[in-house]
Amino acid sequence: MQAPLPAAAKRRKPTQSRARATAQAIEQAFVQLLVEKGYAQVAIRQVLALAGVGAGSFYEYFASKEALAAVCIRQRVRAIAEALAVAVRDAATLPLPERVDALLDTQLRAPLAEPEQWAALFHLERQVSRPQAFRELYREFVALWETGLGAGPDWPEAAALADAAFAAHAIAYSLVSQTLMARSEHPDAVALRALVRQAVHGYLSVVAPRAYRGCLDF
Repeated sequence: MQAPLPAAAKRRKPTQSRARATAQAIEQAFVQLLVEKGYAQVAIRQVLALAGVGAGSFYEYFASKEALAAVCIRQRVRAIAEALAVAVRDAATLPLPERVDALLDTQLRAPLAEPEQWAALFHLERQVSRPQAFRELYREFVALWETGLGAGPDWPEAAALADAAFAAHAIAYSLVSQTLMARSEHPDAVALRALVRQAVHGYLSVVAPRAYRGCLDF
């Protein structure tokens, strides 16, 4: 889900608050135009005008429009991964169904809050992301799910934890991304969240039936 630039094309990272604010303004302007126009129709000059910065500021941090697109995707996906890591830690002592809910709530929060932006970013991801970069970040999410699922004593020893983590993340990621990309109408966030919960919990209730014994709320 991320597309890092080749080493030779990288620009310096904004570290000071003012520089970070400039880079964020450029990124936000790009995403706004991406939603309004589509990637092919977005020009750097339009991004600069909307962000209120000069070309020098742009090229100080981004080598090209493609580099900017990759950063926008990476920043937003990284934010979800970081929040998911916190959720995994905070939910470690909860029963398995509640741990799963905590992870799902965190992973779905941003895409369901800004569906138009994420629909555009999911489409763009397939144009600018390299397969290896996508696999690496995907593995990071699966690893977080593996930690979350296996955090409590209610995970059955005989169940394949790594496979279950891969499946749980794949179900959640695919349902949300495919819904946002494939449907033209604005998604019903409540209904989509319920669908994802039902699918993930339904799968895990088969893998870890004892942990779900008496749990009908999914």
